[in-house]
Amino acid sequence: MVNVAAVFSTLGNPNSLVPLAVKDISSTTAITASSFLTGKEEGQDRLIDEVGTQIIWLLGIPAFKWLFDKTIFKAFNLDSEFDVRNLKDKDVFEKIKKYAPTDDIKKNIEKIGKKQGTFKNVALYKFFFATGATIASYIGLTKAKQSYTENKIKKNLIEEFHRKQNNENKTSTNNGDVTFKGLGEVVKNFAFSPVKNMWILDGAITGERLADSRSPQELAGYSIKEGLYLFFMYYAGNKIQQALEKRAEKKHHKSIGLDARVIENGNLQKAFEDNSVKNSLEAFAKIKDKSDADIYEFLHKNPANEVVKVAKDSDIISMYEKTNKIDTRKFIDLEDIKSTYEKINTLYKQYLEATAKGETSEQFFKGVKKLKRNSIVTNIATCIFALSVVTPCAMLAKRLLGKNDTEFQTKKEIREQLIKEGVIS
Repeated sequence: MVNVAAVFSTLGNPNSLVPLAVKDISSTTAITASSFLTGKEEGQDRLIDEVGTQIIWLLGIPAFKWLFDKTIFKAFNLDSEFDVRNLKDKDVFEKIKKYAPTDDIKKNIEKIGKKQGTFKNVALYKFFFATGATIASYIGLTKAKQSYTENKIKKNLIEEFHRKQNNENKTSTNNGDVTFKGLGEVVKNFAFSPVKNMWILDGAITGERLADSRSPQELAGYSIKEGLYLFFMYYAGNKIQQALEKRAEKKHHKSIGLDARVIENGNLQKAFEDNSVKNSLEAFAKIKDKSDADIYEFLHKNPANEVVKVAKDSDIISMYEKTNKIDTRKFIDLEDIKSTYEKINTLYKQYLEATAKGETSEQFFKGVKKLKRNSIVTNIATCIFALSVVTPCAMLAKRLLGKNDTEFQTKKEIREQLIKEGVIS
């Protein structure tokens, strides 16, 4: 049986690649299908491009990072799981060592502390290597795809010419019917976010597609496709979600800004019902304006605090394997922790107002859950519609309405070249 809560939790996770993959698969399917309408060769060319790119897009960076970890990091005897952003604040770094989940991890962190320069450089090279190798893989795919398509078209055109000649030799009445159709900080932020990794990769793919287009026809098609793709894949989704969250708060007086996993699991509802969340919010309020090191220590010393628990459920705080200990190698964005506090506090105030007016806890959270699910569905559905309906229709319209633009330009150019060379006539 499908776990509906788990589905919405995954689709609503801003750091998950699953929502991006859902949008990308819908886009790939629709774009490829529409390409077959203008010719089999063009459709096959698009199929190789889209599916091959999708495989590289999803697996490339993780695979090359894994390779780098198993070779370069291992050669330097450094822990590849440690997040380089943890070295930014000296006081926080001391807390990271203090609260390391195991003695071995503590020793590895101490080793990194003594070799900070080396570790930072290796971590930076890992980012450049994984991203660069993935982009190079795509460029290789493009070259191979173009060569395959061109050779296939040449072969088909020659075979069609010979078939036509054979038919003409067999009967003079049959003429045939042949039809043709701050650098460091920027890098750190991008290097450790799977979604932001994809920004760079998609940007590079777009640039390569535009630069390596075989004709003005292909350039125009890619310009439409890539422009709408990047807009709805990375920009519009966040803006739509923000608009839906504002609407839910204004119209329904319910904040849905918390991670979908938190809203779905029911733990926060229990904390609201037994009022334990109040003490948690008051305790965090006393610490939130203190130093980063103080806040970091609070997270370790107060595992029962609802702000800390929600941050763990949202993956803002990563846990060490299947223990109740925080994995201090992973980076904790303290601004996200503060934002989590504000969201819980806002929702709790709305909860108190609603229950004071006679709404039950069950009704309140049912409403929050429904609004959150609707926002996720609306967001993804809007982007899918734009990517799988609007985009291919715009590309197809440009071709069908354009003057002498219906035939695959690459095929047209190859035919003209074969005629010029006397291979076909």
